[in-house]
Amino acid sequence: MQLWLFITVNVCVAAFVGALTNHFAIKMLFHPRRALYLLGRRLPFTPGLIPKRKDEIASALGDVVAKYLVTADGLREWLRGGAMQEAAAAKIRGWLLARAEEGLTAERLILKFTDRASWEAMRARWAEQGTGLIERWIERQWEDGGWKAKPLAELVPGWSDETAAGWADRMTDWLTASLREELLSVRGRRTLRNMIDGLLDRTGGWLGVLAGIFVDEDKAAAKLTEVLAEQLEGGELREMVRTFIANKLAEAGGWTLEQAAARLSGEENPLPWLKEQASRLLRLEERLDKIEKLDVGELLIRHEAVWAEALRTIVGAAFDLLDRRLETVVAALELPRLVRRQVEKFPVEQVERIMLDLSGREFRAITWLGALLGGMIGLIQSVILQIFR
Repeated sequence: MQLWLFITVNVCVAAFVGALTNHFAIKMLFHPRRALYLLGRRLPFTPGLIPKRKDEIASALGDVVAKYLVTADGLREWLRGGAMQEAAAAKIRGWLLARAEEGLTAERLILKFTDRASWEAMRARWAEQGTGLIERWIERQWEDGGWKAKPLAELVPGWSDETAAGWADRMTDWLTASLREELLSVRGRRTLRNMIDGLLDRTGGWLGVLAGIFVDEDKAAAKLTEVLAEQLEGGELREMVRTFIANKLAEAGGWTLEQAAARLSGEENPLPWLKEQASRLLRLEERLDKIEKLDVGELLIRHEAVWAEALRTIVGAAFDLLDRRLETVVAALELPRLVRRQVEKFPVEQVERIMLDLSGREFRAITWLGALLGGMIGLIQSVILQIFR
């Protein structure tokens, strides 16, 4: 065989073997996917490296992520950056404004996260639970808190003799002004005239006959209205009303809450009545319904400057709280286990596809490098064989 042909064949064969060897070495990272058996014995190098060591790789990746990549110190440095807080606040602010411009109501906001039936059930449950909490709180205060035996003067904030006197003055002003207004109204004049008519009808004998002849009911009603209005403006009647109210307030200040509630309810045990009045006053389900119809978007746009500043404060407080609890949060996440689970669930086929997408050029370079090295070995081998022939 001619020399040049001998060398060419050796170089080509060696290059082919080198390329093929490197190609199969790369493939054996991922193939075969499962162990192969012959005559009951597992063939060597099956399964491939990555499928065989998948659990070990997952565990190692978990340890690397937890110890070197996602650490409490690294996260703390990231959180403490003011830019991160500003970015978070700006993101939330932009989202809220975008929703507000679309016409955001509390109902629409709620229904983004749940359906109508679930919200109705949730609202009824919240109202029931809220009412139950209030009732249980009243029960505890009634017995354990001593409300039952406390006088009103201790329970009502700011109760004193001077305060009660001020209340009496204001109540007197309101009462006399209301009575005078009522007397001077058409309805008040009609009521007085009806009273005079009834009085004359009940007056018997000659006195009744004479009163019916000589008394003009309209004039009598007008005169009586004028007299009563003057009396209400005068000091004597006003002082009498004020004294009456002041005495009743002083008397009520000594009542215990149980006595006061019993007088108002007419019940010997007024606790159920108090709980019922609290429920009627709160009307939790009705208030939740009003909140649902609230135009949140209009409020957000109108008061943007106020809530935007509050939002920055809230985000800063949230970041500070997370900073203080970061070790606990990172430990609770159990990053090694989390990463291990995710890697274990990740298909080997997907791993191979990703590796080939990222390093396909390098793998091909390795194959051609094998061909180059094989060709060089073939060339050297041919030269040596010719020298020692």
